[in-house]
Amino acid sequence: MSTALAREPFTPADLWAWKRLDNPQITADGTWVVYTERWYDRETNSAYRNLRFVSADGKQVRESQPRRTLEGSPRWSPDGARVAWLSEADGATVLKLSGPDAVSAAPALVRGKPLAFAWSPDGRSIAYTATVPARTSTAWAPEAILPLLKTPSPAETTEIFLVPSAGGESRQLTRDSFVRRGPPVWMPDGKWILNSAERLSEDPEIYGIHVPDGELRRLTEHPGLDEGPVPSPDGARIAWIAAETKPAAYAVRKLWAMGIDGKRVKVLTGSLDRDVSHPQWSSDSRTVYFLADDRGATHVYAARNDGTVRQVTSRPERLHCFSLADNGRAVSVRSNATAAGEVVTFAVDLPGGVTPLAAANDRLLATRDINPREEIDFVSDGKHVQAWLTRPLRAEAGKAVPLLVDAGETPRAMCGTEFSLRGQIFAAAGFAVLCVNTRGTPGYGEDFGNLLRTRFPGDDFDDLMRAVDSALAKGGIDAKRIFVSGGLLAAWAVGHSDRFAGAVLRRPIVDWTAATAVNARVPAGMGALPWDDPDQYVEHTPIFFAQNFKTPALVIGDDSQSRELYFALEARKVDCAWLQTPNDGKPATQVHELEAELAWLHRRSSAFIGGQ
Repeated sequence: MSTALAREPFTPADLWAWKRLDNPQITADGTWVVYTERWYDRETNSAYRNLRFVSADGKQVRESQPRRTLEGSPRWSPDGARVAWLSEADGATVLKLSGPDAVSAAPALVRGKPLAFAWSPDGRSIAYTATVPARTSTAWAPEAILPLLKTPSPAETTEIFLVPSAGGESRQLTRDSFVRRGPPVWMPDGKWILNSAERLSEDPEIYGIHVPDGELRRLTEHPGLDEGPVPSPDGARIAWIAAETKPAAYAVRKLWAMGIDGKRVKVLTGSLDRDVSHPQWSSDSRTVYFLADDRGATHVYAARNDGTVRQVTSRPERLHCFSLADNGRAVSVRSNATAAGEVVTFAVDLPGGVTPLAAANDRLLATRDINPREEIDFVSDGKHVQAWLTRPLRAEAGKAVPLLVDAGETPRAMCGTEFSLRGQIFAAAGFAVLCVNTRGTPGYGEDFGNLLRTRFPGDDFDDLMRAVDSALAKGGIDAKRIFVSGGLLAAWAVGHSDRFAGAVLRRPIVDWTAATAVNARVPAGMGALPWDDPDQYVEHTPIFFAQNFKTPALVIGDDSQSRELYFALEARKVDCAWLQTPNDGKPATQVHELEAELAWLHRRSSAFIGGQ
């Protein structure tokens, strides 16, 4: 028996031991890294998140005991001696600050639910955003009627505040009733703060706020979403991300740059047809490094001020988050076929040299089978589409296995070379698992992302079924035991095909076409229909669930859409069940849903083999 087969298969219970590493940040001098680790606690049935510290060479780790708190968004002070972060406890969010060795005992620097923050260049101040009630006036009303007067609750705006890092009172910097997006960003001279903000029906734009007096200066005049401003270290340029407003479902987020006065605007990634994220300037202010998803992987790219763009990395991996030190050393969270979300460091000017710094799931992975995943490329309606197939490692030789089409919940999430715990759990249970990047998925360019403008769902369903055919052509899969799991797309699939032996429909959207249903009597929300009269309900069921809906299905969710679907299935005498679990994100709920999915799929697979 091989070493791999001597290991144990993954099970839903492994979710309790699963950890997620996130938000790594490296000090400016490139010596230390802080990141967060999310873990599950059985006793409280809760998820917690704690700060962790490791040296950039991986040789030193600051050990600490798990804390039943939610800590996030860590940011180093400019000198690297202190770290600030947001902490949530008892329903409140506070901003804390301390040295790396005193995290657990750090007092709150700011209370009142701060949203995001940034250190000033000299480390003496911290700018943060927080919501405040919008200003309203009842000056028009006579004083005598004010106790009887009811007006709508005032909307909230997001304002910027300043607080000394040594402690003290906060000062409100802005009072302009804008809704701000993302953290405030300091210019290198400490005199201006940048932020993406929107007001009323306007698109978000980049604004500068003068720190001494709060003067507001609009820097961009761009018809679209402008966000994530990043000033160059020399203070001469500002890079930001923008997606143009178009009459389309999807627009690529490009990297732009401008002078500090908002002029000399230039697209730095004009030829790159991929979404930009996490831009970071090099210390010499000549290059902007960033991440972009591309065909199932994530790569680091470099854009120069002269408009040239080059791909820095080409490894089969997914990267999440990106932080760059002055010496060119970067940190990110990497996931690939065998590594499940590890913090890594590498030099952006070198093609290799990746050093793992933290791999919280390695101990579990060392005891589990890791099922192989293979790439599938096929053509659907003249478009090249990519899918990923994870095969069971313990499949009986010469015996075809069932196929689970994991349709997910949205067309806006790309699957690829990353490690998938969910896929491994179902593959360990004997299913080949298929994930398809249908039309509309990012990571394949703007044209591909816009192919669902008129038939969504529809075109993505066609891609899904052609992916099934491509997987069957690979061999080893039982064509009579094909299952589907997901939300909207999965519900659409079982309403338009009888190829599935069973389905798991997780909080599906079932009245998507109610407004255009053949029966004009159907109200858009269908909320007026009585639950105690199934026959009447079936008459008004949306058109894609009527007549041909025969696939046995497990419905998961306690929302009204799940309820509608279950009653429609029951009235049609379809073999079905309904798992009423809340969408609360609790680990026990996730485990129970996985166990229910597996049990239902095994039941249907066994019944089908038995000829039932």
